Amino acid sequence: MNFSFLSHSIAVALLLSSSQLIADDISTKCVEESCFEVIVISAEPMQSPLSTVSDPKQPRQPLPAFDGSGFLKTLPGFTVARKGGSGGDVSLRGLGGSRINIVNDGKQMGGTCGGRMDPPTNYISPETYEKVVVIKGPQTVKYGPVGSAGTVLFERDHYGLEKAETSGRASMTFGSFGRKDYLAELTTGDTTNYWSIDVNGSKSDDYEDGEGRKMQSEYDRQSVHTALGWTPDVDSVVELNYGYSSGSAEYADRGNKARTIDNENISLLVKSNLQHEQLKTLEFQVYGNENDHIMDRFDRPITDIDALPTGANPRRTNIGGYLWLDFELAENFSAMFGLDYLDSKQDMRSGKSLDELKMASYTDLYSKENIGLFIESNFDIASGTLYSGLRWDKWQTNLLEGWAQPTKDNTRDQDLISGFARYEMTLDDHSWVAGFGRAKRIADYWEVMRAGRMLTLEPETTDQMDLGWMLEGDVKLMASIFYADIKDYILIDTQSRPYARNVDVTLWGGEASAEVELPYGLLWVTTIAYSHGDNDTDNLPLGQVSPLEAKLALNYQSEDWSFGALWRIVDKQDRVSVGQGNIVGQDLGKTSGFGVLSINGAWVTAKDIKVSFGVDNLFDKNYAEHVSKSGGGNDLLPLEDRTIQVNEPGQNFWVKLDYQF
Repeated sequence: MNFSFLSHSIAVALLLSSSQLIADDISTKCVEESCFEVIVISAEPMQSPLSTVSDPKQPRQPLPAFDGSGFLKTLPGFTVARKGGSGGDVSLRGLGGSRINIVNDGKQMGGTCGGRMDPPTNYISPETYEKVVVIKGPQTVKYGPVGSAGTVLFERDHYGLEKAETSGRASMTFGSFGRKDYLAELTTGDTTNYWSIDVNGSKSDDYEDGEGRKMQSEYDRQSVHTALGWTPDVDSVVELNYGYSSGSAEYADRGNKARTIDNENISLLVKSNLQHEQLKTLEFQVYGNENDHIMDRFDRPITDIDALPTGANPRRTNIGGYLWLDFELAENFSAMFGLDYLDSKQDMRSGKSLDELKMASYTDLYSKENIGLFIESNFDIASGTLYSGLRWDKWQTNLLEGWAQPTKDNTRDQDLISGFARYEMTLDDHSWVAGFGRAKRIADYWEVMRAGRMLTLEPETTDQMDLGWMLEGDVKLMASIFYADIKDYILIDTQSRPYARNVDVTLWGGEASAEVELPYGLLWVTTIAYSHGDNDTDNLPLGQVSPLEAKLALNYQSEDWSFGALWRIVDKQDRVSVGQGNIVGQDLGKTSGFGVLSINGAWVTAKDIKVSFGVDNLFDKNYAEHVSKSGGGNDLLPLEDRTIQVNEPGQNFWVKLDYQF
């Protein structure tokens, strides 16, 4: 499906129609105040010790990638393993892969590629969502199987309109290395019906590192999402959603390219605020999504005629849904009861040429089915609230024809119990939180594949304590610390056979932030994140844990202008275990520390128009993140000149135009 003409046409139409709205002064919602906050977000402080709520529509520095991983990299505690310009793999507090539960507007949407060209964040365009919520640690059981590292919610608004109206926004971004992004959003309707659509795209050429070496990183991606809603009354909404995205990408860490990274999804959502005595809200959603991915070397030179390149076309299909019922059982006690379901199947076909591949039949590889039941409650006690939850997951995992070991048991049933309890209290300007959580996680597709395609790995059990404190005042301070004891941690070790095995792990660390309002419109923001991991079984450091990181930002804001500077400082990492890590990647060796300075600015030219701009990596620093992939697959450089890691982009100029009506 060709989105180029459709998407560009809609973007132009929105810009033209919105210009007319300015001329006619039809939009009145921005008369009293600007539609935009002027400031560009650089170092974002935490809103509470264990969670962060962010607005993905605001410009950010450094300029995020077009997908969810690029956005999450700007938040404290997150790191991203770079492979190229897209498809980065997220880690939180030293834990990566399926230890982070990524929820796409209520839907579970996993990756497909055996080499993780398409982690779940790859199919998310952050700017089309209203908010991104990060819940650190196993401190919720509501959103499907519990994320031991945390849960990330990319959320859209679902509600009717208060009156008949049409509104929308459009943006365009241009940057170094041929970066071009566009976005157009439109919502129209009345008090009983509405329709919304967003069309967006992003493309970039291969970028250069700080020493001018090209990193194989070209990508091109376009997507569309539309929703049709019915609001029979002010307390209810029924919404049908459809989305499609298509893209391609090159990577510096491997020989294969992603010829196709497509996703199609559909869902039906029903929400109602009920007026019953105890049952207060009902929410129900069913969904289906499919990832279709082709990876190959067909465009690469053939060096050995006897070793013709083989392409592969893995595919993943998810069908799922949930039902949530929220009860107010007493004046100080409420509870949500929920049921969710997920059926996920992966299959693949291959061929020695693109034509042969597309003519081949799919072979079933792997499937998993889950039924989950949970209760999550809040109970007001004294000056605080006790939050708690308990969850039961029933898993059935199958290795299917053509992929499983024929002499092994290829089906496994598992019952897992997870839960948490957390007390939050506020006294004057101080807030405290103390929580304990347990998360049990089965081995995922990539871990089973590295265990010799056998269902031999034990479930991973994380017991974690979280403590946090916040001070609200002229100076806003926040700190959180955690300690995790992980039994049967699923370690990927490339020096053992099979590559995946269970070990015991200890992990601890935390984040802190300070926000200080200074005279003359200045704002100082500092964030710090650190994690320390030990592989207790092997008496080694835990692989793929990022070093100490700090962000220092100074921003100035007037009525129409803002300027800012962001200094990101990362310590060296000498606590490594070469060849060990997780499905995202393994340690390549010790890494040096670095500091990167970036600057930005923004200007609200009218009530509806905002121009933001910046220079990332102002001094063209040459560096790589510790959590990164090998640069050995970068075909743009001779073999002897390839980098140990995939280096980060050098000096990067960018400008973004936002228009809202």
